[in-house]
Amino acid sequence: MFEYMFYRLNLAYKKHEPSTNHGFSASIALSAFQFFLVGGVMIVLNGCFDVFNVPNNSIFGKIIALGFMALLILYNYKHYTPKIEEMDEKYANFPINKWLKDWLFFFLFILISLSFLFVPALLFGHLMK
Repeated sequence: MFEYMFYRLNLAYKKHEPSTNHGFSASIALSAFQFFLVGGVMIVLNGCFDVFNVPNNSIFGKIIALGFMALLILYNYKHYTPKIEEMDEKYANFPINKWLKDWLFFFLFILISLSFLFVPALLFGHLMK
C-alpha cells in the first residue's frame, strides 16, 4: 500500500514539479501520512489503556515526534527512491490509475491522513481539553 502511495505521489510531483527532487517530496508526504497513522494509533491506545504518560506540551514529546518523523522521511527516501523505475513498470497499467486522478488521490490522501489523527482525538476528547 505504501509503495503504491509513494509511486502516485512521486508521479504527481514529477508531473507538476519536474525540476525538484520529486522522490524526496514524495517521501515527505508519505512520511506525514505514516506519522498521522501512528499518531492516531497512539491516541487510541492511550485512550483505551492509558499507555503513554507524556505530559502535554512537553519538549520530550516534541523531540520524539520530530525524531520519528525524520527517521520516517529517511527510511522512505532510502527505501522507495531506488525502486522508482521498478514501480513505474509495476504500476503503470494499474487499473485504479484510470479512475483515480491526481487531484482525487491528493484529496483522499489529505482527508485520510488528517482523519487518522483527528477522529481518534475527537473520540477520546484530546481536542476538547
